[in-house]
Amino acid sequence: MSTLDVVIAIPLIPLAPILITWWLPWERWIPWGKLPKSVLGPYCLYAAFAAWHFKVWWALFVASLVGLFLCLAAVVEHME
Repeated sequence: MSTLDVVIAIPLIPLAPILITWWLPWERWIPWGKLPKSVLGPYCLYAAFAAWHFKVWWALFVASLVGLFLCLAAVVEHME
């Protein structure tokens, strides 16, 4: 793993516990409704970039679709 790989992967560390435990019903520490779409959208797009860099194609498509949806929802929410 090169230095560039580490620099790209470090911002994704907060995503790891959420991906591991999101389906557990007793995990109430995940603030699903409290995180703003204007933060989650670009973060998902960054995750899509990281997936592209590491050649994880299924995560690229999922993260980019979720990121685009959240960015569009944030723009619509901001316009109202």
